Amino acid sequence: MSIQKLIDQTFSYSLEAPMDLADMYLADTADFQAVQRMINENDIDGAVAKIDRMDTSPREQIILAIADEYGNGYVETVIGYEVA
Repeated sequence: MSIQKLIDQTFSYSLEAPMDLADMYLADTADFQAVQRMINENDIDGAVAKIDRMDTSPREQIILAIADEYGNGYVETVIGYEVA
């Protein structure tokens, strides 16, 4: 799944979820957007710092989306995470 698809999907969950969960999905959406923007601006250090501060599930989701879009090698050498 691409990063943009992850963003769109997570945002759609916020529209259907109860209010307490909607806030969580909106926060995850904002984090995913920030990571995408930083990668596009070649602010890799900022993207990695943002990813490192994420909860486990959204962190795994964004890492897999980056791997899907840029490849496992990019994730391992540039982002610093290993993708199995």
